[in-house]
Amino acid sequence: MEHRALLLLLLAFLTPGAPIPVPPALKALSNLHLSTRLTSRPAIDIKYSIHYIQQKVDHFGFNTDKTFKQRYLIADKHWKKDGGSILFYTGNEGDITWFCNNTVVCQYLKNPNVSDPQLLENIFQALNVYYNYSGQVKCLNMSETATRSLGSLGWSYQACTEMVMPFCTNGIDDMFEPHSWNLKEFSDDCFKQWGVRPRPSWITTMYGGKNISSHTNIIFSNGDLDPWSGGGVTENVTDTLVAITIPEGAHHLDLRANNAFDPTSVLLARSLEVRYMKQWIKNFYASLRKKH
Repeated sequence: MEHRALLLLLLAFLTPGAPIPVPPALKALSNLHLSTRLTSRPAIDIKYSIHYIQQKVDHFGFNTDKTFKQRYLIADKHWKKDGGSILFYTGNEGDITWFCNNTVVCQYLKNPNVSDPQLLENIFQALNVYYNYSGQVKCLNMSETATRSLGSLGWSYQACTEMVMPFCTNGIDDMFEPHSWNLKEFSDDCFKQWGVRPRPSWITTMYGGKNISSHTNIIFSNGDLDPWSGGGVTENVTDTLVAITIPEGAHHLDLRANNAFDPTSVLLARSLEVRYMKQWIKNFYASLRKKH
């Protein structure tokens, strides 16, 4: 029972932005400097290179020309150079290296039949993957759910400057107090907090809204357990703009590594996604041969 409780607590810690208070019994871990017994293992073997581009802070306004260095990762160990196809993966919330490395967390928790001290050591090493992926941190800050440079208010600024997402509740079909969508109220709040006002139609003007038929080779996966699926592409647009609905899928669960508890619908979705990507890669090389 103790083992199960500790594992559940670990999962809570590893959920970015999760509004779950850290229990006092384990809160002390966040203030412990690494002792000679609980020492972190070497940093994760990096299988990617890190690069930066100068990115605009605001893509949708003309009041500022400020830029920042946006980080991206390249893993080309298995890439066929000289014209090989590229798998581009974007998204997630939080530090990009957290999500690139977090699939190794489970290696420390594979064996449930260990002593309590060893389980605590394993949990520490798993937390280390998330909060100390560089191997340079002397003290784990488990209250931190985003990088210090990003801050916890990043989403608010992004919503005010890039994408207006109307939310409303009625207290009948949901569990929240009734609240109507009010664009003026939202705009005033943005201006009060950030000194900017949103342009609600700009994103559809820039990207064409639902008119995306000219694009190719995109998979729109939607988990029915993910609230964001309500705004997703849920039907095929063309043969290469395909939608995959996952009845038992949570937020980007299909993009995670296989887990023994994965529902069948998630396993099938992953298999279908791989099938599409393999076909598109095959078509890509076939088109090259035709050109030559």
